[in-house]
Amino acid sequence: MNQTLSATLAEITLSDTEGQNVELGSLWREKPTILVFLRHYG
Repeated sequence: MNQTLSATLAEITLSDTEGQNVELGSLWREKPTILVFLRHYG
C-alpha cells in the first residue's frame, strides 16, 4: 500500500495545549493548516 505523506501524517495522534489527544488529520479536514513543531532547548 502506497500512501501519500499527508495520509500517513493524518493518522498520528498528538497532545494539544490542553493535554487532549488530537489526530493530525482532523486539523486539516475542513481547512488549510500550518503545523509547527517547537523544540525546547535548555
